[in-house]
Parts: sequence; structure tokens; C-alpha cells
Amino acid sequence: MSSRIPVILNPAAKSTQAAAREKIIQALSPTPELIITTAPGEATQIAEKLAQEGHELVVAAGGDGTMNEVLQGLCRVNSKRGEHQKHTALGILPVGTMNVFSLELGMPSADISRCWEMITRSSLPEIDLWQANDQYFVQLAGVGFDAEIIQETPWERKKKFGPLSYAMSAMQVLMRKQPTLTVQSDGIPDMHGSVVLIGAGKHYGGPVPVFPKASNQDGLLDVIIFRGFGGLEFAQMFRSIFERGYEAADDIDYLQLSEFTVVSKPDAPFEIDGELAHGATPVIFKQAPFKLRVAV
Repeated sequence: MSSRIPVILNPAAKSTQAAAREKIIQALSPTPELIITTAPGEATQIAEKLAQEGHELVVAAGGDGTMNEVLQGLCRVNSKRGEHQKHTALGILPVGTMNVFSLELGMPSADISRCWEMITRSSLPEIDLWQANDQYFVQLAGVGFDAEIIQETPWERKKKFGPLSYAMSAMQVLMRKQPTLTVQSDGIPDMHGSVVLIGAGKHYGGPVPVFPKASNQDGLLDVIIFRGFGGLEFAQMFRSIFERGYEAADDIDYLQLSEFTVVSKPDAPFEIDGELAHGATPVIFKQAPFKLRVAV
């Protein structure tokens, strides 16, 4: 087994700066073991193999999608380890279009060398790890509108238009009737809405703290439920939250829950860490039976 820290780099996350980013990573000190993926989902398989080989730390280089792929692979192995066995930790090099988790961890995304220094010197603290059905996530999730936007935004469009591609998809989704979502949790009455946003940390789509009460060490998920209303009103409120953060409003409920289920009519897609998840509602959100070690 190599003594170097493995770094899994997603070429899809690199766009036209591929060669430059590879060069930057290869020049880091101590020198990492750079592994480049060749197909979607391969990062999960590579991460799983590295964890099985006994690596203490595996680093995902890319955006939130790459991070979550690596997370799935590590968690498949960590979930089978005993209480006293050391878990493989996750590190982040934020070189993709968007990496909200690295922002939550306080990683200086504009300085990859500094990020690497933080990773290599980390004591690998633990944070909350969550599950949406049988899939793992660490930062955010959503049911309904935002998942539909991701579903409607193909890679070709993202490559051509960048962040604008999501706005284009949002306009398409807003023209449709939104499903009725129901949040069910012990001890509270069922709550209904058209969109459910979920935060394990404060940040959702960027630097604005959409979930001001959230912490990745409190054993709770912060849940924002948008009640049903017209497309224009929804777009205005959605934009307001992403520009200024959550503000109390008559059309929004803000909860903190340790476990809950979201059902819908008709079935709706859901996303985890900014990537479309497998399957659809109903989806059970709950704490994983083990924590995640992170390099920060």
C-alpha cells in the first residue's frame, strides 16, 4: 500500500482547466497519490477499494458531486467496521464548480496549497453523518423543486452555461405543478409543503447561511418546508432565502429533527449533497449509526 495520501480527481469537475489543476495537485507537498476517474460513479468504487486497503484518509478533489461519490465508497467500508476499528477519513480539495461542504468546513477554496496543508495536518475530528434511505450525505439534501432542477440539468448544459444552467432548468420546473410533500416525524403533526430543504450544516447553495441554527455536531437536521403557492411567489421567496438566509415567514416552517420521513403525491425526486439521489419518495432521513472523520 502506498504511504502517500490518495486524491481522487474527477475530470468532469475540471472543465477546461484540467491540465492546470492536475499539475497543481501533483506539485503539492507531501506529494499525493493522484487517481483520475474515467466514468461517472467510478470515484465510489475507487474510494471503497482504498478504504478496504486500509488507507486512513482519502481525499476527493472536485465539487460536491465528487465528494459525495467518494463518501459513498468510504461509508460502505466504514459501516462494516467494528466500534473500535479505525474508520477511513474524508478530505476535500475544492477544485470543482461548487463545493458547499468545503465552505462549511472553512476550507480556503482559492488556495489549494493551504487546503492541502490543513488536510495533511488534521487530527481527523468526527462530525455527524446522515442517511437518506440507504444513501449517505454530510451537508445538505432536498426533496421536490431543487431535486427536479438537478434532474433537469444535464452535464452538457452545465458545461456550456455553468451556474446559469440551473436557472434555466428552474424556469422549466416552475411551469409545472409542484407535488404535495408531507413531512412525518414522531411527536409533531404532519406538515405539508411543496418543497423541503434539509441542512446538516449552515450552508446550502453558497456562502449565505440558509440554515442559521444548523451544526454538523448536534445530531439534528435543520428542515425548511415551503408551503404550496404559485410559481412566481415561490421563486421570489427562494431567491430571498439564498440571498439573505432564512427569515421567518408565514409561508415557511423551520424545524430541527433527528429523524423524519418525506412522502409525496405523486412521487418526487430527492437530492443529497447537491447530486440527484437514486430512487424517489418516500425517503427516510436519519442519523447514520457511525460518525464521519474529516480532514480539516
